[in-house]
Amino acid sequence: MPSPKPGHRNQETPPAPPYNFLAGFLSYLIPGLGQIYEGRVGKGLLFLACIYSLFGFGMYMGEWSNVYIPCAPDLPKVTLPVFGPQTGTVQALYHRPQYCAQFWAGVVSWPAIWQYKNSNTPVEDKARFSEKFERQPKEEDINKKQTNGDRTWDLAWVYTVIAGVLNIMVIYDAAAGPAFRLSERMASEGKPPNRAAAPVATA
Repeated sequence: MPSPKPGHRNQETPPAPPYNFLAGFLSYLIPGLGQIYEGRVGKGLLFLACIYSLFGFGMYMGEWSNVYIPCAPDLPKVTLPVFGPQTGTVQALYHRPQYCAQFWAGVVSWPAIWQYKNSNTPVEDKARFSEKFERQPKEEDINKKQTNGDRTWDLAWVYTVIAGVLNIMVIYDAAAGPAFRLSERMASEGKPPNRAAAPVATA
């Protein structure tokens, strides 16, 4: 029977703490809110400022109408393998997959859902701000911006997509908790950290 190597401790690694799903959900609603709930206020405020600044700047560049779900009745038909023809929300998201990432920015992306459910037609470019906010613009207005050489419109939604994807990592950080949580629990239980000791010198 092989004997344990000298200078090494045979310590059991305690199981990792469970995920805090409430904190993860809070950070989905508002980026960084879960970290603030856990007491990591500085980190939470940093996440909040960075992600909202990125998302808000992207929306500003896109004239507040580049986060939206398109009106499905005006879209070409979609047929997916195995699932067959698709209509409604699936059809809309197929033609606007950017929103699948923008959605993860939290409640700031929810007005697009309300606009999609309550507005059956694209909005006019001259409409009021409340009507334009996160609502599909008319196709000719989008084409007009792109044909005039204005690449800002294409770049704007990239910022909002990046903000949504980054918030997925913020959500995971909130759910998993701080990295030092496990070592603190071991210390409170009087257990030494599970690491190899320095090799013993021999004569």
